[in-house]
Amino acid sequence: MNDVPRTLSAAVLLRDALLVATVAVLTFQALRQQVGDYYRVPSGSMQPLLYGNEQHGDIVFVERWSSGADCRRHDLVVVAHPDEPGEQLVKRIAASGADVDACWIDIRDGDVWLGGNKQVLHRETKDPLTSRGMRVRWSASPSAEAASGSHLDLRSARIERDHLVLPPLADGGTAAVRASFRAEARRRRRADGAGQSAPAGFLGTARAVDATYVDLLGRRGREGADVQINDCGMDLRLATTAATVSDVFAAIETRTESFTFHWQPAIGRVDLWRNGEDVAAIELPVRPPGAHRIEFGRLDGQLFFAVDGRADAMFCVAIRPEWQVKQDVPALPAGPRTHLLFGIAGNAPLRIDALQVFRDVFAWRERIAGMPGQPGEWPRFVPPGCWFLLGDNAFDSHDSRHFAKDIPSSSFLGRPWFVLGPWPRTRWLQP
Repeated sequence: MNDVPRTLSAAVLLRDALLVATVAVLTFQALRQQVGDYYRVPSGSMQPLLYGNEQHGDIVFVERWSSGADCRRHDLVVVAHPDEPGEQLVKRIAASGADVDACWIDIRDGDVWLGGNKQVLHRETKDPLTSRGMRVRWSASPSAEAASGSHLDLRSARIERDHLVLPPLADGGTAAVRASFRAEARRRRRADGAGQSAPAGFLGTARAVDATYVDLLGRRGREGADVQINDCGMDLRLATTAATVSDVFAAIETRTESFTFHWQPAIGRVDLWRNGEDVAAIELPVRPPGAHRIEFGRLDGQLFFAVDGRADAMFCVAIRPEWQVKQDVPALPAGPRTHLLFGIAGNAPLRIDALQVFRDVFAWRERIAGMPGQPGEWPRFVPPGCWFLLGDNAFDSHDSRHFAKDIPSSSFLGRPWFVLGPWPRTRWLQP
């Protein structure tokens, strides 16, 4: 006589379970449509920002609460693939048809040029600090690659387990350092077979910075290995005080000239030398003793030196047209050849907790008409309601350079917001 109630109870439980499961599935699908979804990055087109692999690529949470109208240049977006229904693309906005002053785009020597018409284009000039999210890691220390000496020249420093120790320059007087960057001294180093190597006591790059990168697994991507670049820099985390370091020297050396920032922490003064000669100076806010972050380099036609990541402690100088000189050694091949150097003067060694050499995202296009990668003429017009999208890894990206049709902003599916996994790579994504 108790079987019927038990049967009814089981049926009620089953009905309730099915109802809960149905509500959960519908809620999950609604959240996927309205809040966010996840997406595995299948290719290396956004390396090294996103690790791409069909089985082991980054799993990215894509938020859906924003709209395409909210997106601006440099934003990461996920859009429906224009040629493959059901597939998605994750790229970066390089130009938007909604911007009437920047709806024409060209790519020249790694930089994006924009304008309101095809006859008048201007190189896009990014802020060195707010555009950190577009920096590409080229080499770093401490790391196994840095210890091997293949890309960094750390012979002047002592490599310890989790940091570097850099002694002050043996002849650390400002006059001696200035002389080492004059054109005559640089020519002597080349004549001695040292190429662009650093003066004694400096650390820096062991080879010219190229368009390769170090991915999130610590491996070097070889795309762009035959392309040397101008826009690169160095980011250092220093554990020091104004009492132990009197002078900081941060140099950018090219084939034809050198630019050196000379910072005196105690008084906050930064001088810029070109081939050892003064060309500009600034007074930065004086910093209290303690750890500092130093960033310097070249970006979009400007030189920069920044202390502690503050806009009020950054020195930016546009590269002047009269500084563009002919090569003084005709036998050298044409093209950029950039090295980064760092040294100090003071009364004690400097501890460097982290050092990274980075480069700017390198935009590339095939210049020969009719070749792959150039389906149309340049500059390109971006119609209203459309975007021109590029992958950060320009040598391995299928994007607006290759598509026969424009990418409408209405194909927007969301913004990559957070990397959910695999576990060691979970992180927030910068714009």
